[in-house]
Amino acid sequence: MKIVLIVIFLGIFWKGIYAEEKKTEKLEVIGVKEDETTKRGSTRIDPNGFVDSIDAKDFKGRYVSLADVLERETGVRVRRFGGLGSYSTLSIRGSNPNQVKIYIDGIPLNNAQGGEINLSDLNFDNLERIDIYKSGFTSGFNSSAIGGTVNLITKKENLKRTDRVNVGAGSFNTYKISGTRADTIGKVGYSIFVQKEKSDQNFIFRNDNGTYFNRDDDRDIRRKNAQFDRYSFTGNVNFIVNKTEVSLLNDFNYRENGIPGIGNNQTEKVERQYLRNTTSINTNNKKFFWDWLELGTRTYYTGARDHLFDPRQEFTTSFPNSRADIQQYGIIVLPTIYLEKYHQTIRLLASNERETFKRDRRDRFDEIINRSTRKFRNHSTLQIADEIRLFQGRLSITPMLQYESFIDRFNEEEQNFNTIEIKPTKKKTEYANQRVSVGYVLFKNNLQQIVFKSNASKENRIPDFFELFGERGSVIGNLTLRPEKSRNWDLGIAQDYKKNELSFHTNFSIFRKSIQDMILFIPNSQFTVRPDNIDSADIRGFEISNKLNWKEWRFQSNYTYTRAINTSSVSYLNGKFLPLRPLHEWHGLVAYKWKQFHFGFEPVFIGATFRDRTNEFTSYQDARWIYNLFFNIELYKDKEQQKEVLLGIDLRNVLDNRVFDIIGYPLPGRNFYATLSATF
Repeated sequence: MKIVLIVIFLGIFWKGIYAEEKKTEKLEVIGVKEDETTKRGSTRIDPNGFVDSIDAKDFKGRYVSLADVLERETGVRVRRFGGLGSYSTLSIRGSNPNQVKIYIDGIPLNNAQGGEINLSDLNFDNLERIDIYKSGFTSGFNSSAIGGTVNLITKKENLKRTDRVNVGAGSFNTYKISGTRADTIGKVGYSIFVQKEKSDQNFIFRNDNGTYFNRDDDRDIRRKNAQFDRYSFTGNVNFIVNKTEVSLLNDFNYRENGIPGIGNNQTEKVERQYLRNTTSINTNNKKFFWDWLELGTRTYYTGARDHLFDPRQEFTTSFPNSRADIQQYGIIVLPTIYLEKYHQTIRLLASNERETFKRDRRDRFDEIINRSTRKFRNHSTLQIADEIRLFQGRLSITPMLQYESFIDRFNEEEQNFNTIEIKPTKKKTEYANQRVSVGYVLFKNNLQQIVFKSNASKENRIPDFFELFGERGSVIGNLTLRPEKSRNWDLGIAQDYKKNELSFHTNFSIFRKSIQDMILFIPNSQFTVRPDNIDSADIRGFEISNKLNWKEWRFQSNYTYTRAINTSSVSYLNGKFLPLRPLHEWHGLVAYKWKQFHFGFEPVFIGATFRDRTNEFTSYQDARWIYNLFFNIELYKDKEQQKEVLLGIDLRNVLDNRVFDIIGYPLPGRNFYATLSATF
């Protein structure tokens, strides 16, 4: 930490032999404020980190979900509990899903209850792009990120009025209808997105009848209770007041979905209702009193409700129903200081966030029979990142320091003879995260640029409420849990080349994570488990990403090698592979556009993996190839008026490969979707 602080504050007084450059050449990318044509969120705030930026335009006219899009990127692993709309989680570079932080327009979505995010509760069609940060915590976001950060950027206003309607349908009685309007009225820009999506997901899968080694009783059956029905709304309003850019966001999502059982133990009536509404006010003033000071703020509120119905007690044995209410609200202040004279940009962050959580147990008639106490968490963050650029901007050094404080307040119930007493409890957790990133431009001319990047960080993850307090009847809480600790580093080369109709981008990176005090749920009795800090892991690997565009051709190849080994002191876990982390993953793309036709072929390879911590043979998942095809045709297009009618067809899992991601939760075989979209 001392080294990080010394580098940060030493740079403030840097005048050195390069001070004379201040009048001869502008600092590149970060040293001066970018105009709107060059500003990209991912490169602007983390130029030395390994960042993937996904442009939603690349999927125009196609029927895809957020999980479909994210899993194509290097280092990203999506785990699904079924087909479209099923519970899906995200991990980056071998991390656990609850170690990945997900934001929408910089507003945090992870909550203190379970930590991980269900990707099916989020939309893709309302997004402009997605930024994936893989090199540690990043300036501008208010939380540590052992497993990386994902920022979902919603669509904003258009200078010219645009209306778009999409209608999609496909396998398993699936359909989707959405509409978008974007326009500017005077100095106020707005965009509105609404969507309804529904599917039965009653695909056929191979049921082993609970006898893994006996293939004689295997049979094909249809998946039950996997349906979902979703309604979404996203609205943005943007305007300027006294040179301050103001953005208003409201993102609403409501889902009703069945919860299917494991394998041959299918459910009939288990249902979940989930509602989330996020509202935020973001401001940004690029010249706040002085030319060298930029000030941004984010003020937000998220309310969520998760309601489980199990009237036949197919999942639970004591309380059939439950309802959880979650609230998050906070403010993030983001000053940026441009010290061009000293070749520096200093980014600061100060934030405070408050969360509340309450879960009630209910009977089959949804009447409250066990009212739990409300839990509170207050999360404060202070962050500083100092980017020092030397040798005419060729060398960039960015030390970062982040302090986080958590105050948990909850009420414990104590049994005292025949009465229950409520005992107030308070717990405080503090830690500091550090990161240093270095970038050096190895070569640059008018056609290409080659950059070396490296990062090293020390981070922590605080236990969530589920780990601290547990669930009555199944999970025993543990208030003595320590934060998980991670030591991360990566290094590699990024190349960009563009000449006429040929453009090429490649990334090669080597990474390693050493995680200590990982939280593992261990048996506490015949019917309960208890979390404890007994696990550790060593995760290492490399990534190679290549994207090439030449005339009407588009090629893409994303390969990830990840070796994730459990280094726990527990003898039966030490040396085992961490579950659900294949050694090899590869996603490819070959696409060609001819006149108004656009064809694409997407092969996917996912290596063999184990699905449990002890690497039992019965949990071994063979490697698999999945082949997808897509076809788009422009039925009508007017470039001047920005009007078009587009028909898209997606054919997935062409060879009908029957596979599982999670034990007992099958993925669909061959399926297809068609989308008709019109812009006018």
